[in-house]
Amino acid sequence: MLCKVATRPEDAKPIVLRQLPRSSGSAIAPLRSDSQAEVAELQRQISELRAAHHTELAQVKQNAFQEGLRQGREEANSAIQDSTQKLGTTLADLGAFKRKLRLEAEREVVKLSLAIGRRILNRELATDPDALQGVIHAALSKLQNRDIWQVRVSLQAVDLTRACLDRAGLADTVKVVADPTLQPGDLLIDTPSGELDASVNTQLHEIERGFAERLAIR
Repeated sequence: MLCKVATRPEDAKPIVLRQLPRSSGSAIAPLRSDSQAEVAELQRQISELRAAHHTELAQVKQNAFQEGLRQGREEANSAIQDSTQKLGTTLADLGAFKRKLRLEAEREVVKLSLAIGRRILNRELATDPDALQGVIHAALSKLQNRDIWQVRVSLQAVDLTRACLDRAGLADTVKVVADPTLQPGDLLIDTPSGELDASVNTQLHEIERGFAERLAIR
């Protein structure tokens, strides 16, 4: 609608509004059949959109649940694997510590046993000179009648050593030397091949070294 602005006041005219015809009665006129069909179609589409929305929302929730469940399982499996590895490492460390502890205990037992044996033998040799006979006899048996130049023993064992050599038929050929630096139980035999240390303490040291080597192999 065009509007014209009056330049002079006397030219202005009142505007008359045209009223639309009223329908009979106060009720709204019913929709036409095609409008009803459009409304029904719109309602159907809205229902379909709502259903699709609910379906999509349910699918999203399901996917999120499955993803969370998968991540939870992966994290749980990873935690279990880590715990299993840590447990395996701990068990291996405990096994190694147990073996180490057992070996140390065995070494201590060997040392204690040899220390007790050494003390008993030294006491027997100090109180009973005849106990040296076994040491001398074992040394002579080990040499198997090879050439012996001389035998060095402590001052207390000279007579006993000569008696042992006499019984072995070596008293005339083997010289017995009293060595003041030697202790009861010490026995040094000089041969063309070198010196044989048949002392009790030396033999105990050899036994201890043999045990140590066997324990080290284990």
